[in-house]
This record gives sequence, structure tokens and C-alpha cells, in this order.
Amino acid sequence: MQSYDRERRNDKLSRPGFQSARVEVRSQLAAMGCPRFELGVLSDRDRMSLEQSLSAAEIEARLAALRRANAHGAHIFVRPQDLWRLTLVDDLDCRALNRMKREGFAPAAVVETSPENFQAWLKHGQSFPDREAATIAARVMAERFGGDRSSAAWRHFGRLAGFTNQKPNRRLSNGLPPFVRLREGSGRVFPKHAELRAEVLHLAEELRRARQAQARVSLRVDKVAGLAEFHRACRYQGDLHRADMAWALYAASQGLGVLEIAAAIRAARDLSKKGGAQRQRAYAERTARKAIFSLVTIRPDGSVERIGSVTL
Repeated sequence: MQSYDRERRNDKLSRPGFQSARVEVRSQLAAMGCPRFELGVLSDRDRMSLEQSLSAAEIEARLAALRRANAHGAHIFVRPQDLWRLTLVDDLDCRALNRMKREGFAPAAVVETSPENFQAWLKHGQSFPDREAATIAARVMAERFGGDRSSAAWRHFGRLAGFTNQKPNRRLSNGLPPFVRLREGSGRVFPKHAELRAEVLHLAEELRRARQAQARVSLRVDKVAGLAEFHRACRYQGDLHRADMAWALYAASQGLGVLEIAAAIRAARDLSKKGGAQRQRAYAERTARKAIFSLVTIRPDGSVERIGSVTL
């Protein structure tokens, strides 16, 4: 009986469906070209099983088990192990894919996850230096070509071709789940990889400088009396606008600038009554400028002279 079951199982695995899945898996992993992969199996109970540092051959060896899990409602995902030369752009349509190719961003692999819905793996000339730069690259591509921004990260999972997409909202008109198909698998580096890399590294450097500036702002703000003390002061009788202005005058007299004062005002309390984010920012910056110019005078030669100070 055991021998018979094994023979019948082997016969089942040799059918065209299994061989077709094997070809899809092998072709996608070859196009991605990673030395090592991570394999994710998300069950119908939303439990993720993760296997790390697998070669393409090791994933292929798990094909039968993956097909069984998929048949019971599991999703089959794959991604590079650690930083690699790939960026995933998710949730693209045909027009976005065509535009990517025209503009020099032809994917190394294109996976159709459901009818006319695609994931594109872009292959760079070299890996990015860190996770933050890799995430910026994913966000730039998602923004530029209308991909899913929530999936734009350095190590987001993509679907593995050869299995079905078990999302309920992706079911076909006949009620069956669609097969995930590899539509293109050139494995090539996209033509504008150098231009994108330069743009991403520039944005990463700008972000680093902005964080350093924000840290300096926080340090300087911490050295003056907190805005919350002014909000609680009886002299302002609960008028937070007056308290904001009084603190802004005090902060300006201690040498804080417009951006530092405005940032502190926005962080200190809920300004939603002022309107949206743009109106809130305008209120904070207007208060800061008014406070600063209340404490200085412009000399005939154009220089600025401080004429007052404020203390608690």
C-alpha cells in the first residue's frame, strides 16, 4: 500500500500542472537572480511561516508542499534575502508597465498576480548601501509609476508565480482564484539604474541632513522654558493663542528661529481647529515671525538689532 501511494503521488506530481508551476518558479527566481531568498507562506488564518536563506533549488524542492498549502488557501510569497539589487513595485497596470519600459525602467521580472494586475521587480546595477536608501528607491518608483505606496519598502514580499492568488477580492468570475503568472523574466538591469541610484542617494543624504537639523532644533528648544508652562499659566486664562504668542516672544528672545519656534508650536497642542496641515503650519510660522520681528529693529544700513527680551 505504501509503495502504491508513493507511485500515485509521483504520478500526480508529474502532471503538466505541476511541471508548469515548476517552470514558473524556476524562471522567476532565475530572473530575480538572488543568491539567497526568503520564502513566506501566509495561511488562511493569517499566520506567516517564514523560511530564510534559501537557494532557488531549495525553494523548488519545496514545490509539492507549497502547492498543497496553496490549495488549502495559503498565499506563497518570495523576496531577496537581505539587501539585494532588486526593488519591488506593486499593483501596476498595463499602462504603467509600458511607461516604465519607455522611460528606461524595464523590469527584470513581471508577475501578473491577477488579471491585468502586476508586480515588477527592478534590478539595479548594484545594491544600495543601506535599508533606508533601498526603501527610498521603492517609494520613488511607486510614486512615479502609480504603484502601491504601502508596499514600497526595502524588503516587501512579492508573489511567487505558479501558485494561485487566494485573495477573496481577486476571484475570477467563475469563483476560482487566479493563477499568478510570470509574464516577463529578462533578468536584466534596467537602463536608467545609474540615474535612479544618484537620485536615491541624494534624497537619502537630504533626509539625513534634515534629521540632524531637527535634532539640533529639539536640543535648542529643550533649553528654553516649555510651551506647556505658558499654556497652563493663569495669566492667559486658557487663551492658547495668547500663550503661543507669549512663548514665541520668549523663545525668540532666547535666540530661536522661525522654524524652531513654529515646530514647537505645532508639536505642543492640537491645531486642527485652525484647519488642515497647511493652515496649521501657516499659523505656527506666522506666530513665530511676528514674535521675532517684535524683538528686532532694522538699522539704516540694513543690519538687525535686537531691542528687547522676554523673561518668565
